[in-house]
Amino acid sequence: MKKLCLALILPCVLFSLSSIAEESAIQPQTQGKVTFVTGGVGIDERNALDASRANYNLSLLFSVKGTGDYLSDVKIRITDLKGNVFLETVSDGPKLFAKLPPGRYIVIVDLNGETYRKTVSVRGKHNTSLYFTWSQKTENEN
Repeated sequence: MKKLCLALILPCVLFSLSSIAEESAIQPQTQGKVTFVTGGVGIDERNALDASRANYNLSLLFSVKGTGDYLSDVKIRITDLKGNVFLETVSDGPKLFAKLPPGRYIVIVDLNGETYRKTVSVRGKHNTSLYFTWSQKTENEN
């Protein structure tokens, strides 16, 4: 009976540990007034990240034109319209969620020298999404 009980409990414990390890892989970070998370490599990490999306008011997604393949290692810089830097980081995956004070921002992203710039209005708890796509040539340079 002890062996049967152990055989039933052990997989549950291992599953719980893997879930905890996966959740801890997506850790919120803070720079000044901005809290953010980045990642989304693999389905489990993507699901954990998406589950936290409601806590953030800006969502960024990085992919390749024409294929939809996701990208990581994207340099990200978010400033206000006066040029004050609110966030400067490199993505750990194709997604970045940030919680910014309400206002207008300039989001500048760069991958291998191919840079894009978009202006965005962020309002309170309302989520605003920006999508950035790069040419296949840039993706191949990774």
